[in-house]
Amino acid sequence: MLTFLKHKYAAIWVFVIFIAITQIVSFQIYKIEKKREFNMVQNESAHVKQRIESALSQSNNATSLLAVLIEHDLLKDHFEEVAKELLIHNQYLDAIQLVQDMVIINTYPLKGNEQTIGYDLRTDNEHVREIMLSSSLNSLHFEGPFNLKQGGVGFVGRYPIIQHDSLWGYSAVVIKKQSFIRLLGLDSTGINETYFYQVKKQQEGKKYIPLFSNNRTDFSTGVSHEQYMPIGDWIIQVKLRKPVYLSRTILFSIGGIVVSLVFSLLIQCKRLRLD
Repeated sequence: MLTFLKHKYAAIWVFVIFIAITQIVSFQIYKIEKKREFNMVQNESAHVKQRIESALSQSNNATSLLAVLIEHDLLKDHFEEVAKELLIHNQYLDAIQLVQDMVIINTYPLKGNEQTIGYDLRTDNEHVREIMLSSSLNSLHFEGPFNLKQGGVGFVGRYPIIQHDSLWGYSAVVIKKQSFIRLLGLDSTGINETYFYQVKKQQEGKKYIPLFSNNRTDFSTGVSHEQYMPIGDWIIQVKLRKPVYLSRTILFSIGGIVVSLVFSLLIQCKRLRLD
């Protein structure tokens, strides 16, 4: 040990060894912390998707029930009574509609939705594209978020109704923006203490707007994750607000440099005393 301390390059060797060890450890901290934070965001994104799927199962139940009733000529003049019961048991739905030959013929509740009656969806090419997608999939498909005919922003899910081997029309549900945000457990900002959130149409175009329109967060940077939901052609985005992996890495790295310098100086002082 004394022989090593007397070596004129002892302090340099100590500095190099310590700096190498601490920076290797720093890099490992960087990888571990970054992966941990990415997993956090990925899990949160999955939870958001799960919450949406769970809530939208109510929509599927409501629209498929209406479709069955019409297919077997069982609904007749009881649309209002059936729709009322469906809304009572489906807390996130704001309205239920029937669309025949691309024209909205019924909406419940009617109050506040009067403008929808008689609206021909063929007047908007985006509506036609989304409706055709629902027909081709033969399942519930959501359009939105977009500006609703009755006012406000929301989503419309449509389920194709086949009667006597031909397309009769669609049963539909309306979910307003506020209700959709509520099912996510968020407020209108799309931000909580830990994450930024966004839900938007994959093919946005001019008609469709992000759910959190005032949230201008850049999800292409930082620790973020995206999930795709075919039921609405949606992209779910989640981003960590305050990632710490980089600051922790830098802090440890700087600490390693300081420790390396201190040890090398101590070795140098010891060598000088021995001389």
